[in-house]
Amino acid sequence: MEARTTSEVMEFHHPFLVSSRSGPLPAGQYRVETEEEMIESLSFPAWRRISLTIARHGLASGRLVQALAITPAELAAALADNGRPQS
Repeated sequence: MEARTTSEVMEFHHPFLVSSRSGPLPAGQYRVETEEEMIESLSFPAWRRISLTIARHGLASGRLVQALAITPAELAAALADNGRPQS
């Protein structure tokens, strides 16, 4: 089965929550990776998401600090809250 991975760097200005971690993730830059597989039974090309991860890298070293699974709903909520002032 054919698979593809897309990657995007996103900056979060406020801490946010994901279900795969007990506390909030700090503000900062994160790499969001989406892995998809091709649905082969269709007569046209279509892709199904099979995983979504978010990874934080150290500022000075660039080494991976943390990688976590995240749901599309959690990512959407974090992005929606990204520009809002925190109380």
